[in-house]
Amino acid sequence: MNTINHIGLTLAIALPAEYIIRQRLTSGRRRKQAKWLRLAGIPAQLANRLSPSVYFDFRLVMIGSILPDILDKPMGFFLARELLNGNLRTIGHGGLFALTFLIAALAVHFILRNPQLLVMAVVSAGHMVMDQMWTQPGTLLWPLFGLEFPIGQTTFSEYITFHLHGLLRPQPMDFIAAGIILGLLIYVVISSGITIFLKSGKVLPVRPV
Repeated sequence: MNTINHIGLTLAIALPAEYIIRQRLTSGRRRKQAKWLRLAGIPAQLANRLSPSVYFDFRLVMIGSILPDILDKPMGFFLARELLNGNLRTIGHGGLFALTFLIAALAVHFILRNPQLLVMAVVSAGHMVMDQMWTQPGTLLWPLFGLEFPIGQTTFSEYITFHLHGLLRPQPMDFIAAGIILGLLIYVVISSGITIFLKSGKVLPVRPV
């Protein structure tokens, strides 16, 4: 799956998820959910004071959606090509990385009461689902089956050619993902302006005229 698809499909899930969570935390039912909020690491009193503005930092959502590729592609092509056998899906696409990132993000959330890194960790794990990493158990369960990764077959020039070919002959999913990204961009410009989004990652509700 290419970068545009990863970002677009992740946004398609994260945007409604953020809306639902925000609505639940700011609705009249929040006091009844105080017990579950505490179990989730969100103090009930804090939840009762949350404004219905923003819960996710969508800058981190977009980075998290391609984080495994950000880690693995440079290492597979340039930084550790021989060590990783030229494979483009290695440490960043493994369950060990996803689990470590998730545990660290949970610790940050419980200590600082900040869910943003946790959202990023979940989104990063979602990248592996979209890549169907269960079909590559040697990478997904690394290092249980050995320290070496499978040998990669793609050179850097072939990788660039493949993606250029994809841009020239887009598939239906490419149009859908690009449409979601474009739709978010238009919404951000209309609702609050691109400057606020770049500074905070917030996607604010449209203010009534």
